[in-house]
Amino acid sequence: MAYFNIADATFSQSIDTQDSSPRGMAWNNDGSKMYELGRGSNKIYEYDVTTPYDISTATFSQSINTQDSVPTGITWNGDGSKLYEVGYISDLIYEYDVTTPYDISTATFSQSINTQDSVPTGITWNGDGSKLYEVGYISDLIYEYDVTTPYDISTATFSQSINTQDPVPTGITWNGDGSKLYETGPSSDKIYEYDVSTAYDISTATFSKSIDTQNESPSGIIWNNDGSKLYEVGFTGDKIYESDVSTPYDISTATFSQSINTQDPAPTGITWNNDGSKLYEVGYSGEKIYEYDITPAQPPTVTASPIAHILQMI
Repeated sequence: MAYFNIADATFSQSIDTQDSSPRGMAWNNDGSKMYELGRGSNKIYEYDVTTPYDISTATFSQSINTQDSVPTGITWNGDGSKLYEVGYISDLIYEYDVTTPYDISTATFSQSINTQDSVPTGITWNGDGSKLYEVGYISDLIYEYDVTTPYDISTATFSQSINTQDPVPTGITWNGDGSKLYETGPSSDKIYEYDVSTAYDISTATFSKSIDTQNESPSGIIWNNDGSKLYEVGFTGDKIYESDVSTPYDISTATFSQSINTQDPAPTGITWNNDGSKLYEVGYSGEKIYEYDITPAQPPTVTASPIAHILQMI
């Protein structure tokens, strides 16, 4: 079965967002809950999903106010006991304690720390919560924090930064083991790759190569689960782009293979479920979350000729 192939993607359904200007979305670890972040009402919304990753079974259940009036991103720790938010206005990273994992009604704002950038656009963790990373528009830097108690931002200490390649970075992501870091931005319309000799340590990151994006204003990139495919979405073009990567996570071996139209004319983010059988899109204009089913093409059935059958019996 060949999942993660957008040529096999069929738009199946959509649901209305709760916010008039959705900025991003996330899942819990088993697809039973979906989350939406919005800039229109400054809320984080939670949906209950009765059939995992099937948004037609998603029912809006609850929301909580964001701490920032222009939130730009949310992320979870590894087990759903902590939720994090970042935003433009206050220049803070916020942490919530969540007493029932992934249930935002049990989320209590606990603490915040100052961002390094005055217009932060995103945050991400390393694999075990011992390092936190931030990227932003103003300083054109990627920032790293050392976190002595995993996923506790009160123990985060800014340790170092490196220059971004793009003057307006919109996102960063890691490969699976922290040996490569990727950056994208709408100013240069490129995806940049860094080699990281000490896993997740950006001081050892060396810019190695870049490739042109397909979109002239990229807003995000994601990988499939083994680095053999790279996906891109942008504010213009109304498409999701797929590249085949012959050497996993090496963008110099990425070859643009295909694209599909987005459902929203101003897409801001895409994400996969955990096995590549469903793709999701969110955007500014339609105020919807869209779902695609990925149905792998079936190989043709080969019927043996009568002569071949007789030869097999000899």
